[in-house]
Parts: sequence; C-alpha cells; structure tokens
Amino acid sequence: MAKRLLRAMTLASVVGTVGLGLTACGTASPSNNTSPGSTPATSQSDVTINVGLALSPPKAVFFAPYVAQEEGFFAQQHLNVKFISMPNGLQTELGTTAGTIQFGFSSATDAIESAAANAPIHAIWSYATKLDTECIAAPGIATAKDLIGKPVGSTGTGGFSYTLLNACLAPADVAASQVKPVTMQRSEFVPALVTNHIYAAVFHADDAYTVLHAKPGLHVLEKEYQVIPQWWYGGVTTLDSYAQSHKDVVERFLTAMVEADRWMYDPANRSKLIDIGVKASGEDPAAVAYAVDFNIQGQLWPLNSGLSQTQEEYTANQLYKFKEINSVPAYSTVVDTTYIDDVLNKLGRK
Repeated sequence: MAKRLLRAMTLASVVGTVGLGLTACGTASPSNNTSPGSTPATSQSDVTINVGLALSPPKAVFFAPYVAQEEGFFAQQHLNVKFISMPNGLQTELGTTAGTIQFGFSSATDAIESAAANAPIHAIWSYATKLDTECIAAPGIATAKDLIGKPVGSTGTGGFSYTLLNACLAPADVAASQVKPVTMQRSEFVPALVTNHIYAAVFHADDAYTVLHAKPGLHVLEKEYQVIPQWWYGGVTTLDSYAQSHKDVVERFLTAMVEADRWMYDPANRSKLIDIGVKASGEDPAAVAYAVDFNIQGQLWPLNSGLSQTQEEYTANQLYKFKEINSVPAYSTVVDTTYIDDVLNKLGRK
C-alpha cells in the first residue's frame, strides 16, 4: 500500500481532488461560518473540524467520537465536529494529508504505511490499542491448521484484509499461501460460511455476534487481541502543519476523546453507551451490547494515549514481513505524542 499511497498523494497534490466526494455522516450545528479547521486556535473560540472515519456506519471500536458528540465532550471543548464517512483507510489518510480532514480514524497500519510513504502526517492518539476482530470458523475447524488447503474469506489480497487473515493463521504457524483466500465483499462472508463455500473469515466483534447466530456450529476460532496482543489496531492521524498551527484545537480534541473513553468504561454508563452505539451504527442492540462488552473485556479502548512504541514497532515489522511496506519507518515518523502528553499532564493518567 505504501507505493500506492505515495502515488495517490502525488496525484492529489497536483489535481487537488482528495476532498471531493466526502459525505458528512453526522454533524454538530456550527456556531459560526468559518471553514473547518480555519478558526484561530484559541481556547475561547468555537472551531469546526472534520473527523474522517474509515468505517461507517461505525463498529463499537469506533464509538468514542460518537460518545463525545452525544455526551457533550466536544461541546465542552467548543468543538463543532462533522463526521465524514470515508470509503477506506487509504482515502482517510489522503484526506488527512490534503487537509480536508483534520483528524482521521483509520487502521494503525495505514499510519505506518503513510510514514513509509513519507506522508506529512502523524498518529497522535489511538482509538483502539488492539484488534477488535474475531476469526469465525465453520464446524469441524478446531485450529487454523485445519484450514490448510481450504477456502477462507478475504476482502482482498493486500492491505488490512491481508493483515486480518494473517492474524488468524499466524498463531498456528500457518501461512496465507497454505490456504485458499477467496476475495468477496464482507457482506458475502456470512452466506459463504453458512453454505460451506468458505471455512473461516474474520469479523469485527459486532458482526461476529450476528455470524455466530446464523448457523449452528459456527464458532470463534480466535479472539485476535488474545493471540496477537502486541498488534496495534487503531490510529488517529493529523497533518503535521495543521497540528503545529492549531495546537490548542488538537489538544481540545484529544481531551474530548480521552474523556469519552473513560466515560465508556464506567459500568453506570453501559446502557446509555449501547443506546448511543445503536443510534450510530443502526445495528441490533444485542450485537452492539456484545461488541461493547468485548471491547471492555479486552481493554481495547485506551484510558490514556493508547500509543505504545513496542506495539507500533511490532506491527511495522509484521507489515514489512508481509511485504506491505518496503522499509520499516522509525517510530518518530509514525507517532507524535507531544499533544496527548500535554493533555494527560492536565487530566492525569489512569
């Protein structure tokens, strides 16, 4: 992806089309007429910002910004936030690089691949420290070794889909070349599993709940955060020049994020959190409840920064091993903890 991202960024800088086709999937009513991100960065001013989301409608792992919106954490920071639905992680990082998006929520692998392509962006926070996915297998599949020679579902031959497939297979020392990946839309995974056209696929926890109730015998082969706890899942990126000129806005945004995550961990808020999740995702309340509990039990949402150099370096080295990047970028080119460190010095660490 790194080469593809570099070519796309070069094209975007020439024709300036990255910002076209963005759709707001949720907005706060602006209190002024300034364009997103252009308001002077003072603590007294209301600021409108665009937040790009690589998965929309969101899964539970993405709930933090929706909680911040619904519970007033953005409002407390005088932030008018527009949620922008992006088609994938690549477009999210391109939008961030172009400045169309002030904060991009995408896979951490996208942040690493962006650094490998010398993109002028950094991850400044993590919305999910570990993978929120589960590998679901057909009856008769006891371990990933049982998948050797069998068809498995995949949404592509590279990128995050390839990452998830390897996360399912690697703990049993099975290589992707030993199975038969079948490329299909994610919505096709369930019927393919039910009809034995594939024998395993990887799902976000929300979808895993639905799949497990689709056919008797389908079962969880692996909770990927348990088998690969060192894999870094979710990163929030911002354009370096924007962060430098809008430090106050960045820190206000991160303050709202940290407060939202801490709110989500409070057992007294579980019912309301599920309601917010159902509203944002449109999913079955039972599936949302399952995913909320999954994220809490796995401690996937960070209480602080969620940024770990050990996790980032492990993930980057895995991407290099899978030939997703041509070189391993230095941690400092991927992550900038300056802003979240300032926020946590004020809020305190948990």
